[in-house]
Amino acid sequence: LWRKTRHSRQESMVAKGCVKKTVPSAGAGGAVRLGRSRGGTARPVLRARTCATLSVSPRGGNLRGGNLRGLLRVSVPVFGQSCRAPRSTAPTRAVKADDALLEQQLPEHPLLRRGTLSNGLRYVILPNSTPPQRFEAHLEVHVGSVDENEKQQGLAHLVEHVTFLGSRKREQLLGTGTRSNAYTDFHHTVFHIHAPNLNSTNGKPMLPQVLSALREIAFEPDLLPSRMEKERRAVLAEMQMMNTIDYRVDVQLLTYLHEENALGCRFPIGLEEQIKQWTREDLVEFHDKWYFPANATLYVVGDFESSDEVEAMVGDTFGDLLPRMGEHSVPASRHDVRPPVKHTYGNLDKHASAYGFGEHLEGEDEGLSVTVPETVKPSIFRHPLLHEFSINMFCKLPVMRVKNLQDLKRSFIGRVVLSVLKFRLNSHFASDEDLKITSFDLDFSDSGREGCTVTTLTVTAEPRHWKEAIQLAVNEVRRMKEFGITKSEFKHYCEALLRDSRQLSEQAGTVPSIDNLDFVMESDALGHVVMDQKQSHEALESVVDTIELEEVNSYARSILSYISDFGSEADLVREGEEARFADDMGPTRATSIVTCIPAYVDKDGGSIATGGSHARGQNSMGQMDHEELEAIMEQGGELPVPEDSGDAFNVPENAVEFNLDATEIADVISEVRSLPLEPVEDFEVPDNLISDKELGELIALSEPAFVPLEGQQRVNSEPDPVTGIVQKKLSNGVAVNYCKTDNEPQAAMIRVVASGGRGVEKPMAAPNGLGSVALGTRALSEVGAIGQWERQQVELFCVSNLIHFVLETTEEFVVLDFHFASTGGGIRAVMEMIHLLLQSPRWDESSLTRAKQAYRAHYSSLGKSLERATLNNALTAMVGQSCCFLDPVPEELDAVTLKGAAEVLMAQLVSRNLEVNVVGDFDEGELEDTILKLLGTLPERSVDWSEWVDHSIEFVRGSLQQNNTKFLLADSDERACAYIIGPAPYRWQDISASGGEAASSSGSDGLGGFMDFLGDAPKERQEHPLFMSVSLSLMAEIINSRLFTTVRDSLGLTYDVSFELQLLDRMKKSWYSVSVTSTPAKIDDALDASLHVLRELTSRRVSQQELDRARRTLLARHETDLKDNSYLIGLLTHLQCGTVPRKDIRCLRELTSVYSAATVADIYEAYNRLGLSDQEIYTCTGVSGESLGEEEAGRQKQLEAAAAIAMASRNGNLFEALRIALENGGGKK
Repeated sequence: LWRKTRHSRQESMVAKGCVKKTVPSAGAGGAVRLGRSRGGTARPVLRARTCATLSVSPRGGNLRGGNLRGLLRVSVPVFGQSCRAPRSTAPTRAVKADDALLEQQLPEHPLLRRGTLSNGLRYVILPNSTPPQRFEAHLEVHVGSVDENEKQQGLAHLVEHVTFLGSRKREQLLGTGTRSNAYTDFHHTVFHIHAPNLNSTNGKPMLPQVLSALREIAFEPDLLPSRMEKERRAVLAEMQMMNTIDYRVDVQLLTYLHEENALGCRFPIGLEEQIKQWTREDLVEFHDKWYFPANATLYVVGDFESSDEVEAMVGDTFGDLLPRMGEHSVPASRHDVRPPVKHTYGNLDKHASAYGFGEHLEGEDEGLSVTVPETVKPSIFRHPLLHEFSINMFCKLPVMRVKNLQDLKRSFIGRVVLSVLKFRLNSHFASDEDLKITSFDLDFSDSGREGCTVTTLTVTAEPRHWKEAIQLAVNEVRRMKEFGITKSEFKHYCEALLRDSRQLSEQAGTVPSIDNLDFVMESDALGHVVMDQKQSHEALESVVDTIELEEVNSYARSILSYISDFGSEADLVREGEEARFADDMGPTRATSIVTCIPAYVDKDGGSIATGGSHARGQNSMGQMDHEELEAIMEQGGELPVPEDSGDAFNVPENAVEFNLDATEIADVISEVRSLPLEPVEDFEVPDNLISDKELGELIALSEPAFVPLEGQQRVNSEPDPVTGIVQKKLSNGVAVNYCKTDNEPQAAMIRVVASGGRGVEKPMAAPNGLGSVALGTRALSEVGAIGQWERQQVELFCVSNLIHFVLETTEEFVVLDFHFASTGGGIRAVMEMIHLLLQSPRWDESSLTRAKQAYRAHYSSLGKSLERATLNNALTAMVGQSCCFLDPVPEELDAVTLKGAAEVLMAQLVSRNLEVNVVGDFDEGELEDTILKLLGTLPERSVDWSEWVDHSIEFVRGSLQQNNTKFLLADSDERACAYIIGPAPYRWQDISASGGEAASSSGSDGLGGFMDFLGDAPKERQEHPLFMSVSLSLMAEIINSRLFTTVRDSLGLTYDVSFELQLLDRMKKSWYSVSVTSTPAKIDDALDASLHVLRELTSRRVSQQELDRARRTLLARHETDLKDNSYLIGLLTHLQCGTVPRKDIRCLRELTSVYSAATVADIYEAYNRLGLSDQEIYTCTGVSGESLGEEEAGRQKQLEAAAAIAMASRNGNLFEALRIALENGGGKK
């Protein structure tokens, strides 16, 4: 579980100048949780800015090297796990373990302190030094949507909104460097605050103030009618915002997975008609029933010296709260079972000890006794906005609590089984030229929010290939169930997982407090013992040698039999085959199958676009990155959409209906048992990709050496005294920046950056034209083979060395990111991969074909997404049709050839265009020696910039009608969103010399230079390379605070509104965007209000207080993020990049000083360079709803004209409004 959240910390705009969405420091509140993801999302931030990769499949856009951190969601209740001397091998011959050893109870974390106040409030305290001088305080109230009755659906969520945002003490946390938020789930409501130890405004300790705020929020709220009405509007807006097709699919999955209990129908967001009717008395009644001390748990995790002092503060703050009395004058307490539901499980052996039947409370084991199981019938969700076929096969089991060594051993075996199976599926489908399966996922994990364990196989495919996709996936599962894993797979995965555990143990002191807190909260919900990382690894080491190959295979049969033996479950019981299964699990059966299919396909059974017209898709770079509200967009609640809502849509041209029968789907799954089956063959996994002999020959041929940096007389070997960064250059031109840190012991990150990216594609449909770099990076990733080694060998090599590798492209750069174990030969392993990838890549036509198919699928699905299509319309209006900021359209995809894609990509990946950045825990001598030998031996080459020229990008200046458009999406449910886009300064813009570019300052290595900016003279500040980036980031923080306060809080027009800057490094063009969601009736008002806030900085001047608050927020975030290697590597990126001349080492030295010196006048220097006039702003409003019939095209034109007229009128441009009206039949009534 701990692996899920590691490396998922928010990327701050401070360090990299990458301005992203910001929100007021107190948070927006009101998130709801939904979806099948467990324990949060792991989304590594590995780039200096958002990259233009295509997110369409697990294979998409990256060369899959065994990513053990993100490979599986197998819930093993260990934070991480300790590094003794590395083992030479994994167990090849198991040591017989006696029962006494395996029954040994696991120890609890030695620093974890638990207690209960006299009023029943539970508390958990854990000292944790990362990030330093900060702490997390989360108050968990044990009430969620499953506790609501028929007339209260959504009331838990509304109460959360009103209590949190109505708290005056929470508001007093604003500007103190504190961040806070809240969310509601099935089983609990959580109010969380992240704060510094000391108040940044008065220097006083923050913990008493934070605890006091949490007390008021949960137990002493005002529940004012005015706040209730504000939050009622916010919840209704949130309901429409989150009701995307992906959300509706999540609803369907949960509905059928939990159709026997309230989890399948009590979604946190609730019912619209009920939300509109509740009175204050309803809120008070619900709050009084559930919000009392004995129904809450307080978690405090952070960098504090004394747990005794924290415990005393908890008692002082909450101890005088009165307990709520229940029946017979007995104090009320929490429901013993959370969530309070009963499940029907899929285990076929009711005596299996893994499920701990003896520990279950009375009635909790309902569904465990199964004699003659029935085969589950697939459920079907059909919708016109669905693009692909997908099937989800679920097996629901009781939580297998981890309390002793046997339990830990079982969890480890589960990781091995699913790791190997996922590797096999990856390797098998990588050679699938027809791309029958576009994606798959395997999940075997516990869920505290659902109170069960769920195993899931998800397969996604083109509709025409649905049968083959099922057969391929199920047959691979069947192969493992029948033949098990091989000796080689067993050895390599046990070694890799044990090494991963060892590495995590060494990282024990670097785990952020939020991750530790989430882990403890989830473990408590599941009933697992909570250990620290070193305890976990020591416990694992004590049992790993007892694991036998046949034991692993018996667990594989138990875990996977619900898939492999679908349709013959009764035979598993009658024929007594349980003997082949794990003794403590037995066989399993499917408990639900949910199939999601598009309503229409083309005549060949392929996916088609519906819902609206579009010219091309924008790349993911253009997508808004809502990190603070990520949980809202991915999770939440609403009633299931009817299975067939096709009557609400126009049937697309040349489309045919796509219908499947449940019996047909079940037959396809069960008939897989008749397909031929052969065991997999073992293959050689190399210890090194480049042998010592080959390396010696390379060194003798090229004679690599380090050379002095430009402007220096000798080779630099000393770290910068302020930042600790070492800068070097190889004789072949490769630039190197590295920084040793202890953020993640025995782990490191490498980023290789090449200037060019999609910007150097020929701006036309051509073999090396638009889309060629995007296709080239994906095709190279799809191959997965390098040098003499095949894909399977490379992937297992990565698994053995804990290497995770991603290759992707932006508009400006090609980026190779590696996360790896830095000990035991890990540095050499990564450098060998880099050398072969750059020097001996493997290309094949089938990989390019799969890449094109993926982009086509992404393109054709554009019109089915309201948000994507709306943003695309606005972005296309600004940049025009032929541009690297947009995804390639089919005719451009068709024109790209393998030779052309390889040519344009490899032309950038040459030595004199490469910058290598390394951050982590490594031996500096080993790193430099390995870089010298493996990167210094790359051939010396340069980019021919006369051949590869950046696109000439000019923002289109159209008429008001062209710049302000509407998008209509035919849908059964109404939703609305809008985007405002306009020009902005680019990140490194120099305004000190009449807008001209300053000369590169990289020649000086002293500590002086730009420090004069600390003076009062604006010219000195403006000359600093960071001036524009810092001014823009502060401006964005202030604008977002105003947007939240005005559009969301005061006017109640939206649930989510955000301002973002898309800043570029090489190209001297950038833009800003505002995204807002609302109801169709309010979206125009929300757009107007957002634009007004954006423009009113000229009339409502930024105050010094606003600037100080923004500065404290960003600097606090920067200090926190410095403990994250993914953040640090962004700091290093471009320090020696010739195409980003203004970034050098002084930018890092003086970053906090530039923020400290910023003035209100600096904010306006940046603000005044935003394009805010009518001709510079591009908007698109997207509305979804019922189809409007045959006159749709005419109405679309009228709506676009009306929007343009309204925009012109609002801005006082009445002549333009009159002209548009006359051109569009304004003389008619």
